[in-house]
Amino acid sequence: MNWLARLKKVEAGTEADATKPTKGGFVGFVAPIPAPVQKTEGAAEASNDPAPDPDHLCWPNTQAMNTTEIDTFTGRLAAFTDRGLTIADAEALADRLVVRDRERDDRRTCLECPHLRGAGWWRCGNGVAAGLANRAGDVPLPADLVQRLQRCDGWQDRRQPIKPTDDTEQPTQHEPAFSKHDDD
Repeated sequence: MNWLARLKKVEAGTEADATKPTKGGFVGFVAPIPAPVQKTEGAAEASNDPAPDPDHLCWPNTQAMNTTEIDTFTGRLAAFTDRGLTIADAEALADRLVVRDRERDDRRTCLECPHLRGAGWWRCGNGVAAGLANRAGDVPLPADLVQRLQRCDGWQDRRQPIKPTDDTEQPTQHEPAFSKHDDD
């Protein structure tokens, strides 16, 4: 074989593609990736978007709590433990109130009312309007009633001032006990 024949044989080479390995034996992978592998479904948000929505994967799109609900939950948890509930009971009640708010239920608990007195041993300071007593005075309340969702004629939003019951009392302004996001 002459030099020219050998050169032509080397230039032609052997066939080399992904299905025919150049050497015998096992070949794991020899073909290039045809295109970049990435998720191409849905709208892609830019990583430098000036105002991304942190709640886009939260309620109402999923069951996860959104920022407002988390703030409200945290405020309620602190208020309920300050009022004498254990952490476990306060957390369970705050969870129930998240569901109540989502369902736009108009029932309330005594723990959300400014007329509730005491911590652990609760009394209603508005028992006559609530239908719990015939005359004015603090009415003792059992724990299950204090935590129960109910419609009460004596209930008043903690964010609203307490209306005087007679001409001698002055209205008292109360600071919100819950997050500023609690709109219900």
